[in-house]
Amino acid sequence: MECKKFTFKEKLSETRFLDDLDFNEEFKIYVDCPTSGGKSYYILNYLKEREIKAVFVVDTINLAKQLSAQYQIPYYTADHREDFNSSLIITIQHHIPKFESRETVIIDEAHTLVTEFGWKREVIEEVMISLEYYKRIIFLSGTPVTSDDSIFKGMTMIKAVKENPDKRDLRIVRYEDLGGGIIELCSFARKEKKIPVVSLLDKSSLLPKVLKALKEVGFKRIAIINSKTKITRNKGKEEEETGLVVESFGEGDDGSCYLSQLINQCRIDADVILTTYTQGYSLLGKDYLLIIAPGKNPHSFVNIVQMMNRFREDTTTLSYILTNAIIQKEGDKGIYNFPSIFDYLKTGITQKTRQRIEELNKVAKNTRTLKRQLKLLANECDQYISITREINHQSIAFKVFQLINHVMHEQLYKMSNILKYYNIGLYDDGYETNFKTGKEKRNKKNEEIMKEEILKEIDLFYKSRETESTMFMGKEFHLPKLGVKIEKNDIQNKIEDTYDELSCLGMQDKEIRELQEQHLHDTKRMNQIIKSQKIKLSTDPTLITYRVLLLKEFQVGEKLKGEEITERMNKLLIKNGMEQMRHNNAVQLFKLLFTTKTHVNKHRFYEILETF
Repeated sequence: MECKKFTFKEKLSETRFLDDLDFNEEFKIYVDCPTSGGKSYYILNYLKEREIKAVFVVDTINLAKQLSAQYQIPYYTADHREDFNSSLIITIQHHIPKFESRETVIIDEAHTLVTEFGWKREVIEEVMISLEYYKRIIFLSGTPVTSDDSIFKGMTMIKAVKENPDKRDLRIVRYEDLGGGIIELCSFARKEKKIPVVSLLDKSSLLPKVLKALKEVGFKRIAIINSKTKITRNKGKEEEETGLVVESFGEGDDGSCYLSQLINQCRIDADVILTTYTQGYSLLGKDYLLIIAPGKNPHSFVNIVQMMNRFREDTTTLSYILTNAIIQKEGDKGIYNFPSIFDYLKTGITQKTRQRIEELNKVAKNTRTLKRQLKLLANECDQYISITREINHQSIAFKVFQLINHVMHEQLYKMSNILKYYNIGLYDDGYETNFKTGKEKRNKKNEEIMKEEILKEIDLFYKSRETESTMFMGKEFHLPKLGVKIEKNDIQNKIEDTYDELSCLGMQDKEIRELQEQHLHDTKRMNQIIKSQKIKLSTDPTLITYRVLLLKEFQVGEKLKGEEITERMNKLLIKNGMEQMRHNNAVQLFKLLFTTKTHVNKHRFYEILETF
């Protein structure tokens, strides 16, 4: 890949690299330029001034509207189609196939084509197919990540850096309780007359607890930035669009004013801001304190870099990351050459996958046999092979992305080496927090009252989902029953979150309800059950591989000590690039996955009676 390097003082436009491109000829370039380097400013103004026919693609509806207003360039969304024929237009990824006739496309936040492949696989595949029809492609990113997919072949890399790069600091805070750590840092921010901004990707279980605790310590105006996917129908086809939403969980604003402030003024006048989204917006000013709180869904290095760059006007913003990871494992020399390690791992998996295809060519002579072989996932590389015997390079790059994120949260010197590449320093100054969110001591009577309350809320939740049939013009329709009103509270949020996680695995309402009624009062137990169901039923490639490894590792009839179970399960987790578990969690998960019988002599043994 050809690479051209440029430097600039303030804005990318100083490089004038676009003058070297012929917009009548085919080309493909990837612009690697830091956030706030002026990528959008330079390219949109250049295209507009020269009346070049093109489509500029962003990742949220809100940003499309914001850029449209800022540069006076039309935008296209499902709710705004009237400017479709404009020669220069701004839109989002879902609509790329509609504008192929323009022949020139600019993809902002292009790293998402790899980093979001796990949960936006279908949309991204549609985008990649459509890009094959464009003659001129410009990828833009401050955190570039690419695969060996054909769409990235033959492109030129433009590496543009500031003469005096912006440098940011991220400080480590050890914690006893993650929720408590968030609350203590938020309180510290308030004392410093700063607005705490909490980046929390794990919104399912921790968010309700944090919201409750924030209110208890006096935070009244609470704003949450999130992404929301809206589905509309156009000519019989479903169209998905992603937009930012800002919700209010405190006094005063209902969220609409906060959203308007964020889009139009790049600020939010709240006491505290929680965000589950890391790109596509800015927070201007110098009165923020950033708290990165990796929950059960840890931040990727892209998430961290993107989040720290939301504060464009203040490179000295106080920034903290809550983590208990070790700096460096004993015996590890600490060599971690990022970003070349990405290509090294990618090449290794690709070579193994090619060897696997050669093996399959010998044993699978026809399509049906190949389908059967791939379905079994007998080899770890089978997940990267298509039915046409081609390599899915997107899946490989995403897997490597996951592996790197896993090791950097396991050993902080690796995180330090990665962040250093983006001019972010990671420092351990010995900060600790021992604060815990309210863990009330309940007696048995209170426990029973709590269970009864949860059962009532579960019953109300499922009643709100009931439908009744009605006939209209000879056809039967199922409509929601009227008269059931739910007031959102912590319990309802928990019911809805667990329902969403289990229903997306294909579980039926009756099965989910039974699990909720039995275990929702015990959060740890419920989380373990959800984890076990994901391992059993998920179509996620990582979990499929782990499922296969478990079924190979443990056999019916084995009698195992708890220590042996933990050791063997963690061995498989490491092999699959996943986070290790503590002893009790490993044994509990094992008992949820396998049907076992407990034997107690001098030691406790678990006999496997049946696999899943």
